[in-house]
Amino acid sequence: MFSQKIDVEKKWDADFVSLSPIFEPLHYWAKGFSDFKNEWPQLEDYQSILNSLPRPIKTLAGKTLKVVAQDGKPGHFNEHYAPRVYFTGEIQTRTENWHDFFQFLTWFMFPKTKAVINSIHVPSAQARIENNIELGRRSPIENMLSLFDEGGAVILSSDKSLLQLIRDFKWKELFWQRRGELQEKLKLVTFGHALYEKGLSPYIGMTANCILLHVDEALLQQSKQQQLDYIDTELAQLFVSGEQYKKPKDLSPFPLLGLPGWNEGNKIESFYDNERYFRPGRKVI
Repeated sequence: MFSQKIDVEKKWDADFVSLSPIFEPLHYWAKGFSDFKNEWPQLEDYQSILNSLPRPIKTLAGKTLKVVAQDGKPGHFNEHYAPRVYFTGEIQTRTENWHDFFQFLTWFMFPKTKAVINSIHVPSAQARIENNIELGRRSPIENMLSLFDEGGAVILSSDKSLLQLIRDFKWKELFWQRRGELQEKLKLVTFGHALYEKGLSPYIGMTANCILLHVDEALLQQSKQQQLDYIDTELAQLFVSGEQYKKPKDLSPFPLLGLPGWNEGNKIESFYDNERYFRPGRKVI
């Protein structure tokens, strides 16, 4: 269950992983910051964690990831956030900022996928500049990748029918009628750093944009790291192919607080009658 919320703007809490089940994938990497009891780690502390890795994290341009302070307004294309990561490995990071802290940690969890997402953004943005198209007018696939990178999650399930209930927005059947099956047959792993930030102060309305993966039951019994490695490889391949996930609506909305144990209120059936949260489907425009 949830413990007390914290001030997401400033206050550091070394035990943030205990606040919500959403942080379960981060437990291993959070240990590296357990010594910072009452104050925020600094950028050199972030870099120290990177330096301790047996193998460096690299962009697809072959540049080793490194933490640098956030700069001012970029003067040319290569100084924008994504190109700078790609061409130099420099990830601009604000201090005392949960959003950037979780962005940093997700590179450890999903190094292949983060590198692929970064690499797709760079040529697309460059093409807009060369064709005098407004930099902010991103393509559908860029919008999908940004949405997933910020607020995405992966759902693993050994039961195809559970995944279909998600696609069909059959929330009460999924969360209540088949509640007993979820712990053994379904697992959600948060990807998006903005979604992790929201987990510090959970609220009714929290929704993840998900990629659904049907997996062997054996994977759900494997270690957290084995599951993360599997997810990282699968996502990287999916995004490189560019065939299945091309636009934001290809992602499946998922009301996170419907999961058993993720909210105190969902112990009763009427919790799932809130159609403003457990929506019956997408509006047809």
